[in-house]
Amino acid sequence: MVRRPAPEGQDGRRREADSERRTSHPRQGRQADGERRSLCRGQGRDRRLFRDRGQGRRRGRGDRARLPARHQVAGQLDRAAADRGPQQGASGELSQPPSSPPIDRLVDSLARDSASRLVAALARRLGAGRIAVAEDAVQHALMQALASWPFKGVPARPAAWLAVVARNRALDLLRHEARGLALAEDLLPLAAATTESEGRFDRELNDDELALLFAVCHPALSPETRVTFALKTVCGLTVPQIASGLLAEPTAIAQRLVRARRQLEAAGIAIETPPPEALAARAESVRTALYLMFNEGYSASSGETLVQPALCVEAVRLARALAQHPMTRGPASDALAALLALTAARLPTRVGPDGVAQLLADQPREQWDRGLIGLGLGHLDRSACGEELSVWHLRAEIASLHALAASAETTDWRRIAELYDHLLALDASPVVALARAVAIGRADGAAAGLAALPAIEGNPYVEAARGVFLAELGERDQACRHFSRALELARTTPERALMARQLAALSSGP
Repeated sequence: MVRRPAPEGQDGRRREADSERRTSHPRQGRQADGERRSLCRGQGRDRRLFRDRGQGRRRGRGDRARLPARHQVAGQLDRAAADRGPQQGASGELSQPPSSPPIDRLVDSLARDSASRLVAALARRLGAGRIAVAEDAVQHALMQALASWPFKGVPARPAAWLAVVARNRALDLLRHEARGLALAEDLLPLAAATTESEGRFDRELNDDELALLFAVCHPALSPETRVTFALKTVCGLTVPQIASGLLAEPTAIAQRLVRARRQLEAAGIAIETPPPEALAARAESVRTALYLMFNEGYSASSGETLVQPALCVEAVRLARALAQHPMTRGPASDALAALLALTAARLPTRVGPDGVAQLLADQPREQWDRGLIGLGLGHLDRSACGEELSVWHLRAEIASLHALAASAETTDWRRIAELYDHLLALDASPVVALARAVAIGRADGAAAGLAALPAIEGNPYVEAARGVFLAELGERDQACRHFSRALELARTTPERALMARQLAALSSGP
């Protein structure tokens, strides 16, 4: 964990004492006999060895750089790198001088985009049972980047630099753990963490992160705990983000994670990549974790931006790997891959040029990613094989209807409402109930949609939907109250801007 600064009083007292001990010049006047030492030639009052040593204020515990929140919105890695521009230093490895823009943005972006892959790559080599060691090593590497890059410059390959530092830290931790037991360094080859591992057999998982997802989804844990554990340890989501996705309180999620680790330790269960024949039993938990990981990227639970494309891209990649592996492929996996690809196609239009979130009806559909739509439709066709009908099939079919419609007005809302009826029977969650009510409102009118809305308190989307339906029914005052409430509850800056715009338009209308 990153050490936080000491309380103001303690740290302030220490620095004040330090300033009394450290002065700008050596002490004046004659010292007592017991305090003096012999001098070498060339030394003296103004001829000290290391003349500048001790001058100025040193760094204390409160001055240490702190690692930014892993999913704090700070821009994408490529954009941050482009802002800085390449620059070669004396060693030939530096791409950025110390005077460049804040490096914490770059480190934060690496933490968000690469940390989970680094952890998975290390865990693959250390053994899945050493996830904690891998996590500590990657955290250490990120802290080292914050400490050294502002002064030494950013390496030409930042992710590879982090991989090497994390690998060395992992070796140190394991040596300490072994208490003198020699550990061969060739157990952790210097391989780029961004490359995929190769399985030894056709039926083995050849993707580090996918293998780790299956490892942590142990059948000894309840399905809900498996998903929570996977989202935290592999997908890299924070406790509040997981709580938002699972519609739970953060304290409950934190306690669930603690209980999961204790349960595994008490039972002596090792976290290991399961054999090929055991993958199918864990696949549904993995699919759910990937879906929730994607959702956090598509609609962030908090922050300055609405979307985190890196999370979506990684979820789509892993879902496709799941659908292509001989032991995990099948209708449900293809349906999940279809759902994520079809939904990801709308990412370019989720937020307008002015930074305001855009409703589905207002999005310029010509900007949707046609390549992802084609990819999703291909997976959807393959998911139709067999008799299985899962929640992923229903969600993917709904996503395809949106993707193929020329406009919101020509969308087959009645068919979408019917699909949500079936989905609600399989997944009676408030999120599904809300989406169903919106579809009913578009198909059968605002009154029907209003009646179908779930009775959920404290949800900005329910409040906004109620405001829309009431406005369509001519109940402007009530609609304004619900939009005001939605504005108070909005979770991200772009959504807050959208709801403020809707409220202003309704308040100033005729």
